[in-house]
Amino acid sequence: MLRHTYATELANAGMSLQALMALLGHVTPEMTLRYAVLASPTLRAAYDEAMSKVRKLIPVAPVGRPAVPAKVEWIASEFLKTRLTGGYCSRHLAAQACPYANVCETCDNFLPGREFAPALRAQLDDVRALKDDAELRGWSSEASRHQRVIDALHSHLQRLDNQCSSEVFS
Repeated sequence: MLRHTYATELANAGMSLQALMALLGHVTPEMTLRYAVLASPTLRAAYDEAMSKVRKLIPVAPVGRPAVPAKVEWIASEFLKTRLTGGYCSRHLAAQACPYANVCETCDNFLPGREFAPALRAQLDDVRALKDDAELRGWSSEASRHQRVIDALHSHLQRLDNQCSSEVFS
């Protein structure tokens, strides 16, 4: 147990797998992996460090052009797309549909206020265009995700319209 704790603490402190293997006298990485379990914060830190290096190598926008694309360019780009309040998502196609995209709009607890109806209608128009784009590209999981958002937005807007009409008759 002490050996396991020792190896785990060293791995979480940043010791490389190769160094840990040599220290423990292991021949295979599998043996070392039995001893050393990475904690979530260690994994997150390693991921963030690697991504900070990779992001510099893969520019989101071409050199000499603004980092925030025009809406038409964004819709035509080879990235999976999600309408966000303050910007654009540029999730790569290889990552498949994002499980977190539009999470609030599709949540049963989301209750939009009437003052947001124009924004929701604009979002509905965008999501329909994104769904059409995904279907043309053959991105079925992305098109399905957009359809779920369309259904949810339509339901929210219908509820808002029903509230407004019932208040008119009261």
